[in-house]
This record gives sequence, C-alpha cells and structure tokens, in this order.
Amino acid sequence: MTPIEDHRFFWRQHPALLFALTLFVGAAAALFWQNPSNWIFPLFWCSYLIWLKKWPVLLVLAASAAYCHFLTDRAPQPGMAKGIFSISTLQPHQSPFAKGSVYKGTFYAIEGSVPCDIYTHGPKPPQTANRDYFVSGRLDRRGPCQYAFKPKEWIPIEGSWSFAEWRYAMKERYRHFLSETCSDYPNAARFLAALTTGDVDDRLLKYEFGRLGLQHLLAISGFHFGILIAFASLVLSLFLPRSWKLLFLLVSLTTYYFFVGPFPAVQRSWLTAMAYLMGKLINRQTSGLNLLGFALGFEIVSNPFICSHLGFQFSFASCAGILLFHSPFERKLRSMLPKRPSDETTFLPFLAKHGYLLSSFLRNSLALNLAVNIAILPILLFHFHAFPLLSLLYNLFFPFCVGIALCGLLVALTFHLLIPSIASFFFSATACFTAQLLDLAAYPPSALDYTIVVAQLPSWSIPFWFFALLLFCLKNSSSVKTA
Repeated sequence: MTPIEDHRFFWRQHPALLFALTLFVGAAAALFWQNPSNWIFPLFWCSYLIWLKKWPVLLVLAASAAYCHFLTDRAPQPGMAKGIFSISTLQPHQSPFAKGSVYKGTFYAIEGSVPCDIYTHGPKPPQTANRDYFVSGRLDRRGPCQYAFKPKEWIPIEGSWSFAEWRYAMKERYRHFLSETCSDYPNAARFLAALTTGDVDDRLLKYEFGRLGLQHLLAISGFHFGILIAFASLVLSLFLPRSWKLLFLLVSLTTYYFFVGPFPAVQRSWLTAMAYLMGKLINRQTSGLNLLGFALGFEIVSNPFICSHLGFQFSFASCAGILLFHSPFERKLRSMLPKRPSDETTFLPFLAKHGYLLSSFLRNSLALNLAVNIAILPILLFHFHAFPLLSLLYNLFFPFCVGIALCGLLVALTFHLLIPSIASFFFSATACFTAQLLDLAAYPPSALDYTIVVAQLPSWSIPFWFFALLLFCLKNSSSVKTA
C-alpha cells in the first residue's frame, strides 16, 4: 500500500483515537497560545488532516480550540478573589517543613472557573470536605491552568455535598489498618497504602522512586487496575458464571474508582477498563487504541484544563507507547531471545524449559521498558530535564515485583474477609517482601547511578516526537503486513 493508504487504513481502524487526538491538539494549542511556537504543530496537524481528507475532523479541531480559548479568556485573574470552592478530593500533603492537607477542586468566580488547590498545615484538615464553601482570599497562578488559593474565610454552603470527606475517612481507616497489621514493617505498610490509595505523602519515597524512574508505580494506573481485574476475575471464576462475574467486576472497579478519586490516570484506567468489560459483556470486540481514544476524548471534553496535568500526560503517553510499540519491539528482540512454538517448549529438559521462560520474561520486559520510555522521554526531559539511566535496569524487574506485592496484599485482604485467623501470615509475608523491595530501591548500585541531563527542551518539539513515533509504527506495521 502507498503511505497515504497506510495512514487512512490505520485511522479507519482507530477513529476514536483520531477524534481524541484532534481534540487534544486543539485544546492544548488554545490553552498555551501565549507561546507562538505552540501553534506550529496544530497547523501541521491541520495540514495532515487535509492530506487524509478528514474534513469533519477539521471542524473538531477548530471547535476544540475555540472552546478552550473561551474558557481561558474567562478564567479569573490572580489576586484577591472570592467565589465558590467545590471540593473533589482531600489528600494528606507533606511540605519540606510540615505535614498538612490539600483540598483539590474547582474555584468558581463571576468571571469563570479554574481547577484549584488549597494547601493547609496541621495534623488535621481545618474544614470538613463534605460540602462546598464560599471562600475569599488570594488566588495565585502556579503554572499553565494550575491555580492555588489561600483562603482567609471559609463559609459552608448549606445543601451542598461532596464525596471527598467519605473518601478521605475511608483512606485514613485503611492506612491505619495496614499500619496495625504490618506493624513490624512500617515503611512497607506506608508503601502498600500509597500503592493502593494513590496518596503519596512520603517525600523520601517520592525521591527514591523518582531517582530510579519508578515514580509511575506510585500513581494508580492501568497497571494497578489490570492486577485488580486479573485477581478478581480468577477468584470470581470459582463461584460465578461469566456474565455475573463481569457485572461484579464492573461494580467492584467503580467502587475502587470512587475510593481512590477522580485523578487523570485513575479516570483513564477506569474508563478503559469499564469499556473493555462492557464490550466483553455484550460480546463486542474493540482495540486498545480505540479504548485509549475514548478515555482521552472523555477527559478532555469534561475538563480541558487537564491537558496541563502531569499525571494526564504521563498516563496517556505511557499507555500509547505500550499499545503502539510493545509488539514491534518484542518482534525485533526475538533475534536475540528467540520465541519457540508452544509444542516445542513442552519437550524441553527441565533446566532448558526454565531458561526459556526466563528469556521470554526478559524479552517482554525489555520490549515493555523500551515502549514506555520512548514515549515518556520527551515529557520527562521537558518537565524534569533529566532521565535516570537506572530506570532502564529497574523497570525490567521492579514493576513485576511490585505486582507480586500487590497480589500478596489482595490475597491477604481476601483472607481477612473470609478467614481472619490466617490472614496475619499473608500480611506479614507481603510486608516482608515489600520491605526488601524498598531496600532495593533505597540503595541502588552507585556504579550505574548516572543521569542524562537536558537544560531545556522546547515544548513544540514534543508533539513532533510523538508524530515521528506514529510514523515509525505505521511503517513497521505496513512492512509486517507486506511480509
């Protein structure tokens, strides 16, 4: 096929992704229009859509840019302000000097509304998060589409309600429960709580995982939802038929989503998991890229300001990298780590069979590691100006080990509900294993502790990097089809 036929064929298979990417390009251009260089790629994307003859999608691009420009034009100006603060989540927060809490939500003023955070100090939150408040104080702009409010006055609004207080109370009880059941390993208890709640207030833990390029494990993502689905599906298959199992999974994942909170990565994982399970329920198949496009479009339409959120950028970039490049990289690595037919492996000697399983694990880990890092590299360099080389080593095995720890915690919680008398053994074993993992992260090999540092990466280059990756993927897939 000719290049244009390859592109048209790809987008006919993934229409949801095309519409979502166009929404994102238009929204990002309008939100960051102050820098003229940020309009280079939108104009290029417009030309690309014309080349594809996707005329209706051009209207989506224009509508997205116009709508987001309207929102930013009506955003409240920094300075003294008053308005309504609607709370979506309440989290513990640790600054370099003290512990406190952070209220995350939306600030509504006469001019318009913006996503906003309110940071407080002290062991307990000063206000309950079960309602909206009329606040007055100072509004500060911390970055593109990122605001912080310093309230001087909180006035509760009667008749309003928020889910955030219940979520905060449940997480506090859960953290206290883990600290008691894993009292011999307090660091492991805090890590397991952070891993399952998404609230990471330990600055040392953030530093250690950030130095190794493992910070993505601390944020709730598709990795966590995948483990939860796999574990729950295995257990439920023992008791329920397929349709009831899928319905129970839908309810369980939604409950967990409300427990964790509507963070960008969590919402993306929940939306894709729900769409996947509903497709299974009605016997409809869809591609992972279309599911990703559905989640991307939903989040941008519901809150265009989310484009500037780091969790949003890393979550969608890493997921797209896995979906686009894991298979091509895995095929390339077969030249070094060959893949055998299943009927051959059954007749291998004992040691050879285990050696082959190890090489298969290494091949897939390498492919996954390369797929994720090639997608998130420009975002890392733009925001943090550094890329730790140790991440290439630790991401080969550490996510797998964290998955084991998560499965151990799920087993322990299941036994706590069914047979509490033996659950303590599983909690202790999981905490002991997790403590060894944390020691491994805290004391990496110093001989390999090098970092690639980039002083400045222009923002306009990032979308061109992703477009180049898309071209590579399309060329690779077309060559596979031709072969």
